Amino acid sequence: MSTDETTKEKIIEVAIECFGENSYDGTSMRMIAEKSGVSKPAIYYYFPDKEQLFQGIFTYVMEKFRITLQSIKDSNKNAVEKLKEIFLIRCFPVRQNVDIKRFMSRVFLNGAKNILKLDHQKYFREHEKIILEIIQQGIDEGSFRSDINTRYFLYSLIGAANLFTRNQMMSDSPPLNREQVNALLTQLITGVGK
Repeated sequence: MSTDETTKEKIIEVAIECFGENSYDGTSMRMIAEKSGVSKPAIYYYFPDKEQLFQGIFTYVMEKFRITLQSIKDSNKNAVEKLKEIFLIRCFPVRQNVDIKRFMSRVFLNGAKNILKLDHQKYFREHEKIILEIIQQGIDEGSFRSDINTRYFLYSLIGAANLFTRNQMMSDSPPLNREQVNALLTQLITGVGK
């Protein structure tokens, strides 16, 4: 990683903490400079204003998740194991990184995505495409029926992950463990009918 990338990442990580603790309006570029040890001119070099910094953080978080999804998709695991891994990773970072938890909460629960015109749909489409490819792998492997509506299955997975993540963001509910993820995916895969 180059010095430029390291400095930019340091700014982003401190800004995530500041926005998470103090909200968008309560965070200043001066505050981020003081906490990060990076000069204000250097911050403005990477991010000309606070709005672009906020958008940069959102892009950083979503891109890191996309890279993680792609890495899981490219692994040698079967489709069911890949989906379990995605589910665990989707829920665990929220629990483990309080600052990202607060930041994403402010983006999605407090309407910042509308104020700042974040193009979250672009990232969601990229994430969905990767998961759909894993679902197709499951069909090809014979783990999933060939007549399933892959998009409905995708929405079921994302909906369940979003509910668990939301509960973690809004309370101190415990994170899912591997056994719970196994039970959840088994129920989604086998269905609830008699």
